[in-house]
Amino acid sequence: MLRERRRWGAGRTLLWMGGAFAAGCIPSGRLVTRALTGRTLEDIGDGKPGSANVARSVGWKPGAAVLALDAGKAYVPATAARLTGAGHGAVAAIGISAMLGHIAVVKGRGGASALGAAYAMDPGMTAIASVELLGGFALHGNAQAAAVAAVSLPLISLALHRQPRRALGPLVVTTILLAARLKGSPGAGWPDSPAVLWRRFWVDRDD
Repeated sequence: MLRERRRWGAGRTLLWMGGAFAAGCIPSGRLVTRALTGRTLEDIGDGKPGSANVARSVGWKPGAAVLALDAGKAYVPATAARLTGAGHGAVAAIGISAMLGHIAVVKGRGGASALGAAYAMDPGMTAIASVELLGGFALHGNAQAAAVAAVSLPLISLALHRQPRRALGPLVVTTILLAARLKGSPGAGWPDSPAVLWRRFWVDRDD
C-alpha cells in the first residue's frame, strides 16, 4: 500500500481533482426538476439548486434523489481514488474539489457534496455527524443542525484518531461550508453586521 501511495503522485492527484471538480459542476437539482416537471427551479421554487428546495418544490422523493446525486459527486471520485491507492490527503483534496465545483458553478451551498466528501474521508466521523443532522431534522432545525454538524467535523476527527493531519481535510470542508453559507445567495454580498453574520450562520438566511 505504501508503494501504491508513493506512485500515486501529485500529478495524478491533480488529474483526479479536475475530474471531481467537473463532476461537482453537474446541476443535479436543476436536471431532476426539469426532467420531472419540465420547469425550472426558478419557476416553481426559490431558485436554489439544493435538495431542500427540490423537496419543497417537487417532492421529497426527487429531493432525496438530488441529495444522493450531489453527495455522490464527491463520494464516488474520492472513494474510487482511495481504492486505487490514494492516501488521506489526496482523498480529501479530491472530495473537496467536487464541493468547490458545486459551489462555484452550480451556485449551491455544497452541503450534500460535503457529506459525500466527508464520508469518503472518514466514515466513522461522518456517521457521528449524521446523528447530529438527523436529530436536528427531527426537531425541524435543519439549518441549525447543518451548522453544528459542519463545525463538529474536525473535532470528531481529532477525537477519533488523535491525528491532527487527519483533521485537516474535515477542517477545510468546514471552512468552505461556512464561507458559502456566510456569503449568502448570489448577489447578496458579504455580511455587513454581526446580526446578519449570525443569521446566515445559524438559520442560513440572507437578512
